[in-house]
Amino acid sequence: MARPGTKQRILDAALTLFNQLGTPNASTNHIALELEISPGNLYYHYPNKEQLIEQLFSNYEEALQPLIQQTFTEPLSIEDIWFFLHLNFELALEYRFIYQDSDYITSKCPSLTAKFQQLLTALYRTLVRLLTALSASGTLLVTSCNVIEDISLNMLLICTQWIHFKKHLSGISEANIAGDHFNQGIYQVLSLLLPYLDQPHQEHLQKLREAYQ
Repeated sequence: MARPGTKQRILDAALTLFNQLGTPNASTNHIALELEISPGNLYYHYPNKEQLIEQLFSNYEEALQPLIQQTFTEPLSIEDIWFFLHLNFELALEYRFIYQDSDYITSKCPSLTAKFQQLLTALYRTLVRLLTALSASGTLLVTSCNVIEDISLNMLLICTQWIHFKKHLSGISEANIAGDHFNQGIYQVLSLLLPYLDQPHQEHLQKLREAYQ
């Protein structure tokens, strides 16, 4: 397998350091040092830190497209929302700096403010479509559009803000968040559905939730 080019290696190192150190604390000099290249070599590919952030955000947007563009035309089951949440959290874990440093990122790169809003809106609308399809299949015992929208919003809040909450709740000072913290996030999101399922589906969901405890 061919070794990634310098430009891709810079991007990979930036993602790792932004996740581990926090975006405000990871400078272009840190990235160059990590790769054992000169700052000039880094600047040749990415003239400033903002371009690195913007490219990584664009990569995250692209990775999310298969999730948020789903139409859910066929009858859905509990496994479908579990699978959606698992993939969503998996991507959020890979690009966690976006959520843990969102204020810094939108301040540093004002052009991302609108894109971040669009991304959250797209995720919210996807959750609404997903829960609506579950309701139509009889899996979710909810018929009110308002209730579905409320559940979807609460799910989105946990999906996107879990990092900050978990850090404060557990007294975690470092920026790097372990994978098991995200597993707990999936567990909490799935918990929101329990009151709206019949007994067999509740028991099935409980089994799925146990994998994340």
